[in-house]
This record gives sequence, structure tokens and C-alpha cells, in this order.
Amino acid sequence: MNDCYCSWDDTPSYFWETYPKARKEYICSECGSKIDKGEKYQRITCIWDDELITYKTCEVCWEVRDEYLRETGGCVCFESLWETVGIDFEQFYSV
Repeated sequence: MNDCYCSWDDTPSYFWETYPKARKEYICSECGSKIDKGEKYQRITCIWDDELITYKTCEVCWEVRDEYLRETGGCVCFESLWETVGIDFEQFYSV
């Protein structure tokens, strides 16, 4: 699923963001890397169209997303961080 958490047309009816320590091993929703037990990660839980969805993001990916949003004010859809950053990077340097 590729929902955008900042799309004005498709906002979730519920959005909750936390930064827990992993109680077990998880996989990052953005890069697919392992989030080890005890490692801090970003957990975002949303409800879109009555469907509960949780995204778990490793520290590297959540820092990249935060920096990208601060610098560009753009939108980053869940599960497409690296594609979004890559597309904008290529467009910036192709000028």
C-alpha cells in the first residue's frame, strides 16, 4: 500500500505516532532493513477507510524523511521514501 500521510485529499481518520524501543525484531517499512530488538524506531498507526495500518520505520529512514520534509516542505508517501528522495534528487541535479 502506498498511502500518503500528507495528502489533503486522503487524510487518515486516525493518526498516531510513537518512538518505542522494539520488543522484537521488525522490518522497516521504507528500506526493508531489520529493526533489532531494543532499537528505537518510529511507529505510525493510521486508519484509512476503516482499515488500521501500522508503519514501522528505522531511525535512518525516519531521520531522512524528517530532513526531507524540513528542507522541501514536500510530501512523502509511506513505503516510498527512497523513491521520493531519489526522484527529487535527480530532478534537482538535472538542471
